[in-house]
Amino acid sequence: MASLEDITRRYYETTASRGHRPTAEHYKTSSAGLLRRLGSWLPEDRTTPCIDLACGCGELIYALEQRGFTRTHGVDLCVEELDEARKFVRGELVVGDVIDHLAAQREDAYGFVTAFNIVEHLPKDRLIDFFREAHRVLRPGGALVGMVPNAVSPFGAAARYWDITHRIAFTPNSITQLAAMTGWGDRVEFRECGPVPYGVKSAIRYVAWRALRGAIEAWFLVENGATRGGIYSSDMLFRLRKEG
Repeated sequence: MASLEDITRRYYETTASRGHRPTAEHYKTSSAGLLRRLGSWLPEDRTTPCIDLACGCGELIYALEQRGFTRTHGVDLCVEELDEARKFVRGELVVGDVIDHLAAQREDAYGFVTAFNIVEHLPKDRLIDFFREAHRVLRPGGALVGMVPNAVSPFGAAARYWDITHRIAFTPNSITQLAAMTGWGDRVEFRECGPVPYGVKSAIRYVAWRALRGAIEAWFLVENGATRGGIYSSDMLFRLRKEG
């Protein structure tokens, strides 16, 4: 019987390693989108050490470097994706398990930790380790920013089951619970991953999304008498900040 580790390994061999070969245009487009989403959540200090966990082809690292960050790092299990990343990013890239890598770092090693599309791949017992280690390696005042499937969204099942290696989806409430259990306290914030207006087409999508999310919010208010956190996009961003 195949173990979960075997399934993950086969995923990298048959799916991740045969993905797209990013071009310079891909990095430019991805960078612009990521920076629009992160916005004010980016650190003001461009010299703060940053690490992107499960960095893949390094699009987020590229975005940080384009914004002027000078101390960038990434870790991922997929050798092929890291090879692609090295063509476009300057930061240090390491092959490895994200939790093991964090555990090997000293306390207060980073000012900014990102974890996009990785937390949902972890079993529940390792979620605690992940959030604790991310907290430990952050400097006081630093932040962990992640993107995860949002189970509150009526469309969250598509994000949850899109990938065979996804194990869990989250809600604002479950992320808040994890934060409280792992030393973050109540320093938790959320953002939707809906359309961000930057041109005519995106503005039209944004207006349509605002109307749609209003209907979703009304549905929750009618059914439950509460907004269920008010985050309705199929993926959501969270930010946890270390006290200091």
